[in-house]
Parts: sequence; C-alpha cells; structure tokens
Amino acid sequence: MTGRLAIAVGLVGALGWIGLIWLGVTLYRTDPPTAGFDLELLLRAGRAVAAGRSPYDAAIVAGAAPVAERLFYSYPPVVAQAMSLVAGIPSAAVLVLWDVAAVAGLALVSGGLVRRFAPTLSASSVAWLVAALVPLMFPLAIGLLFGNLDVFFPLLYGLMLLAIPEPAASADAGQGGVATAVAGLTKLHPGSMGLWFLVRAPASRVARAVVVTAIVAALVILAVSVLVGGTQPWLDYLAVVRAGSGADLVDPRNAGPAAQVALLVGGGGVSAETLARNLQILVTLAALAVTAVASRALRDPVESLTWAAAASLVILPVTWYHYPSALIPFALAALLRSRGSPQGRTTQLLIVASALIAAIAIAWLPLLYVAVGLLLAGVRVSQRARAA
Repeated sequence: MTGRLAIAVGLVGALGWIGLIWLGVTLYRTDPPTAGFDLELLLRAGRAVAAGRSPYDAAIVAGAAPVAERLFYSYPPVVAQAMSLVAGIPSAAVLVLWDVAAVAGLALVSGGLVRRFAPTLSASSVAWLVAALVPLMFPLAIGLLFGNLDVFFPLLYGLMLLAIPEPAASADAGQGGVATAVAGLTKLHPGSMGLWFLVRAPASRVARAVVVTAIVAALVILAVSVLVGGTQPWLDYLAVVRAGSGADLVDPRNAGPAAQVALLVGGGGVSAETLARNLQILVTLAALAVTAVASRALRDPVESLTWAAAASLVILPVTWYHYPSALIPFALAALLRSRGSPQGRTTQLLIVASALIAAIAIAWLPLLYVAVGLLLAGVRVSQRARAA
C-alpha cells in the first residue's frame, strides 16, 4: 500500500470510528438504552446464573410460544454461564470490552490470513487496516452497536478457514476444531460447519484433526457446563427450544429466506406463517445439501468452505442482519490470494460491491443474499487467480 493510500484509508477509518462511537453513545443514552440491548440480554442471563437462578423465561420453559423478534434468552446454558463471569461489571464497560475483543479477534485472524495467503505483506499492517475499516462493514458494525454475540463469529469462522489449506499446522487444525465447537454450542446454526469437515475428513488429514478436536472440545465444554450448573439448565433449554418452534417467524426484521419469501408472497397472518414454516424445512435441507456437496465436489477448499459458511447462516428459521459478518474472513482471503494477479481487480470489485450491497440491505433485507452471492463470486475468481 502506498503512503498516500494508507493515509486515505486511515482517514476514512478514523471518520468511520468517530461516527460509530458517536452513534453508540447516542443510542446508549436513550431510555432504555438502545445500544448494547442484545448484550444486556446476555448479561441478565449471566446475572441470573450467578444468583443461582435459571437464565430462561419461566413462561417459555412452561411452554408459552415466544415471538421471534421479542427479546428473550434462548442460547444454550454455556453462554449464560460464561456471561456470569462478568455479571458484576457495569453493562457499559462490558459493551466496550466486548467490542474491543471482537475487533481484536478479527484483526488476529486477518494477520493469520496474510501469513497464509500473502506472506510478502505485513501481517500487522493488514490487521490494522481491517480494524480501521470495521465501521464500513455494516453487518459487523451493527453487531458491535447492539452487542450481538455474532461479532465474534469473524474470529471463529476465520479460525476454521485458517485450518483448511493443506498442509495446515497442527495448531491451526486444533484452533479450527475448537472454533467449530464453540460456534456450534453458542448459536447452533454454525454446527453445520462441522458437517463440512466431516464430509471432507476421509480424504483430508487436516479435516480429520478438526473433527476430532471439535468433538473433544464440545464434550469438555458440555462437561464443564454440567459440573457448574447441573443438568437442569439444559432441560430448561430443551423446553425453550420446543416452545421456540411455535414462535412467529414472519417479520420484516427476520432476513431468513423463508420469512422473506412469505412476506413477499403472503404478507402476514396465519397463511404466511404456515408458508414460512414449510419453506424453512426446504431451506434447511438445501443448506445442509449445499454444505455436503460443496465439501465433496469443490476442489478449492477456500471456495468450498465459503459455500458452507454462507449456507450456515440460513440453517435456522431466524436470520438477523448482522449474521453475514461471519463471512468477512472469506472476503479478505479472496482479496489476499488474488493480489497482483490479472483477476485481482475483478476480485476487488466483487468484494467491494458485496460490502456496498450489504450496507444498502439494511433498508431491504433480501439484498443480503445479493451481497453474499457477490462475495461467493469474488472467492471463485480469486481461486482462478491462485491457480494461474
């Protein structure tokens, strides 16, 4: 990067961060605070665990069907148990630490991707560049404002990505396995990433190592959770999952393809809910099929895992705007591995267009899938650059 371009990027990044911080402070001063509302939900669950109570709504545990967009704690018990460790810290301070840790995680993965795909570049410089431009990555920026758990998914998905190029170091495979287990046990839908590694395992030593590590890590996490809180939180969680199957899905804020199709075709009401539920069965099956086929059929592991990552976002009936932030490492990998090739400019245009469309999608959610499609195209083009 030239000195002039570095200055320009630094200026844009600084302005973006000033704007994001100003917006966050403004939203936090509302009554009740709008910024950090999702994190506050997690903190309340953590405080309940710290006080010896269940983190779950008693009515939902009893069988009352929640509304999908209403705030209620529905994560596995391990999330609330982890949040109990910071339950005594003021919410505002936790939000700041939460966001700093998420950006640091993305920067860490960015440095790893540089060392893997563009070793002639300065890993630290690229990491700082990515961190500077975070406010322009709208799904991630929104997640940071609200304190969503998904802001850590660029780190977790990035560690999975770092585990796959053959040959990968044993440490990378181990980290990828742990990341797969943690992601799956906290939000469930990333568990489909484990299917990708499982399908690839017979032909890949690295994939086998990831699968074994993921299983061991998951068992350790579950064992610690039961030792700390017993089995009752997990029984409550299963009750919440059963009750959640009756939640309303059709809402303009739900970016899930089944919900969006139901909105476009049926508007609202019982018929739209029925349509969304029936479509979601097909969406889930299709996402799992895409994951398995991509793992088996696509030779380029980066492109193959990108398809699996994109499919994982729609496994469950509810998909929020910030979910695609998990795909940031794949966009960065595409940019890095196409650098200096004839396809590099095309890759850059596709990735930039994807980011722009994702920003616009905050006004019309179906555009998120156009953005994901452009990212997939960018990864495909970058693979041709790698092979040239």
